[in-house]
Amino acid sequence: MKVDFGPITPEFYPWLRENLDPVLCDDTNGIVCYNVENNDILAASVMDNWTKRSCQIHVWIGNPIAIRHGFLYETFEYIYLITGRKTIFGLTPANNAKAIKFNKHVGFKEIFRLPEAYDEGVDYILFQMDKDECRWFRPAALEKVA
Repeated sequence: MKVDFGPITPEFYPWLRENLDPVLCDDTNGIVCYNVENNDILAASVMDNWTKRSCQIHVWIGNPIAIRHGFLYETFEYIYLITGRKTIFGLTPANNAKAIKFNKHVGFKEIFRLPEAYDEGVDYILFQMDKDECRWFRPAALEKVA
């Protein structure tokens, strides 16, 4: 399978609403990983709520092959190295064990719980990753910004 990456553009918005359900803002952007042979979306990272120092991220992985082909590198290099942000935040429902495990595996740390902010009886967990804690940079990408 040949995989490629591209920016999230407005034609992806219906797909995003169906699969990630972010609140699309003027500053929403991101990266899509897709199968070149049939244009199926394999993974997407959506960023919004940009500040001078940080942004919020939403991640959807439909096929783990996207990770093996560099999806995490593309995502974190874009946020940290291209846009120059220092911190990424993400909100995850406390009842989504798979997402929590993924967040921790890639390097996010739980910093706060918002009691019942997601649903009755379900907390929202605020995760954070700082640039200096991120391990998702390829040497060639680091050389470009050095």
